[in-house]
Amino acid sequence: MNPEFTALVEPDGVRITDPIERTQFDLHAPSAVSPDVAETDSFYFPIDTAISVRTDSLRTTKGLDVYVRDDAGGMVGQSSGGSELDLPADAYNLELANTQMKVYLAVESEVAISGSTEAVELSFGDETTVEVGARSLHQTPAGTITVPDDVGALMDAVSLLGSALKTTTCERSFPTLRGHPPLLEPGEEFRVEGDLDRPDTGVKIQIPEEREAVYAVAPLAFYLGADVVPGEEPRLLTDEFGHSLDAPDGLEAAVRRVLQQVFFLDCVTRTEGYYEVDLRERRRLEPDVDLDFESLYDEPLAEQLRQYLEIPFEVVEPHLPQWKVTMDVSPSHENLAVLPFAADELAFVRCPDQPDPSVVEPEPSELEAFYRSADDEAAPVSDVIQPDPTDTIEHVWVGDEMPIGASKATPEALKRRLDVTPKHHISVDVVCNDERMREEDVVGDIYGTRDLYNFSVSLHNDLTTGELRDLLESGTDFLHYVGHVTDDGIQCSDGMLDVATLEESGVRGFILNGCRSYQQGETLVEKGSKVGVVTLTKVGNEPATDVGKELARLLNHGFSMQSALSVVTEVNTLDRQYVIVGDGSQELVEAKCGAPLLIKPHREGETIETTFRKFPTINSPLGGLATKKLDGESINYINSTIIQENVNDDSLDEYLKTSTLPVKIQDEIFWSDEITADDI
Repeated sequence: MNPEFTALVEPDGVRITDPIERTQFDLHAPSAVSPDVAETDSFYFPIDTAISVRTDSLRTTKGLDVYVRDDAGGMVGQSSGGSELDLPADAYNLELANTQMKVYLAVESEVAISGSTEAVELSFGDETTVEVGARSLHQTPAGTITVPDDVGALMDAVSLLGSALKTTTCERSFPTLRGHPPLLEPGEEFRVEGDLDRPDTGVKIQIPEEREAVYAVAPLAFYLGADVVPGEEPRLLTDEFGHSLDAPDGLEAAVRRVLQQVFFLDCVTRTEGYYEVDLRERRRLEPDVDLDFESLYDEPLAEQLRQYLEIPFEVVEPHLPQWKVTMDVSPSHENLAVLPFAADELAFVRCPDQPDPSVVEPEPSELEAFYRSADDEAAPVSDVIQPDPTDTIEHVWVGDEMPIGASKATPEALKRRLDVTPKHHISVDVVCNDERMREEDVVGDIYGTRDLYNFSVSLHNDLTTGELRDLLESGTDFLHYVGHVTDDGIQCSDGMLDVATLEESGVRGFILNGCRSYQQGETLVEKGSKVGVVTLTKVGNEPATDVGKELARLLNHGFSMQSALSVVTEVNTLDRQYVIVGDGSQELVEAKCGAPLLIKPHREGETIETTFRKFPTINSPLGGLATKKLDGESINYINSTIIQENVNDDSLDEYLKTSTLPVKIQDEIFWSDEITADDI
């Protein structure tokens, strides 16, 4: 299903709607326009559909970067956040970056760009024909590989993950040029469905014939288009060189370092290609390495790997972006189905030893607190484990236990990423079944305040079991429940509803903000939900209300479920009580501009040391470009790099006005439209 175009009236212009990703993007015009269907061959990059309009200018409804190319694809100019750019009359392709879908303009005219971080004006001189093209970012696997319970067959299957790569150049570090790997399914016989051919990269990964080893190398094999072969000594091999993966801290750690180093250096090398930008990471890295990136760009993959891996990891490490996700996977035959999703996110895959379940520590003895539990004698959770820590943004556990600090996923929950129902609006239902908890009702005013989406938000109080059952089976996008929960069910006005009695769950995502809601939440995911936030133990009413409000606001601004919870629990003492069940990478909506952002300002004398931290998502994955404008200077960087800048009060205040985003000051979360530099 392709993006759709409709004419806008008051204000005039064009709306582009992606029915798959359920998002829209507007271009305003100075007067009414009539879109006509256009051919797609005017565009340098591939697009799904196009229209043409007659106008002398177009205006975006948000600040963004614009890359301008000639009709052969050569870069001729760039505007960041509305910075001025004037080009003489010629044939141009304009890429509007950081939009909810790929949007391009094709014109034969002069081009003048101006604006701010709020909106960008594109002027073409006299009235002219402007072609507008769009491509959905939605990606689906091209096939399925059935794999018998045999390690050799698993190696053959993982060797085909790289068939999804759209290029084997360093440009594959861009997420839109990687493609989604084919699905893997356990079965009796090896079978390949779909047109799946491993690219001829000349790269092999040699590992012991052990299931844990195959799991660990799967994302690297995908990214390199590598053939996975058996051998006693783990090595990365090409015809020209070999690189040992037999590290003192194990194969998993060695694979992690190679994946980080190769991916990062690809991101730097690609600045000689499609996007010749002044990349912050390149400027900082170049004095430390002896690499000629201009010539390296044209080298084959095997030669690039040789030069990359001759550099000690310790030299590259300080410049690396923060990685998105670590997946701890129990290496059973059934769990091989998670490997394509791990590869798609370039995850670090670990196969931990079977943990010893431990009892959650007792709750604080706040005897006067009102707890969201109808059963104060209930036993604590007994199958909770504490996975080994990780420094990635997200942490996924695929196993039987309930992890603290990680999302508990299953192959079935991850596969639901692909079940996208085309819709033009997002439905949110807020349910409060206890009048003493009505303070959290305000989340209904938080959801749906985004101008890029059509929302319908419904508030419900004191639902009966029948009414809640109908709601859970109705197909609503998101449920925010406030009230009591026990192992027996969710409290309603006429008793408890055990979600195990549902035929299926139609709720895409949910928050069950009540005590010990993990069992009911797990069951909702088993019944068909994609993801939910649940609690392991009792939670006090006041802090639970705070968590509920902050989660709502972060989700409404494009944070994934897992990253939203990680931000909240950084500043809240309830970090051991709340966990994710299902696919924690799911988002309620996309961020307004690329990956969502958290800033952390800290005053140091006359300046404010400010940390900018992006959170890559499924829709804005690892490897995308981000641009930040401070003191009139545009900073281009990889979208998961944590950057620090010293700014003065006026510069920070100007930045805080550009958009609404979360600001962490000491141990509290504020929002940029509520504070100024004086509050720091």
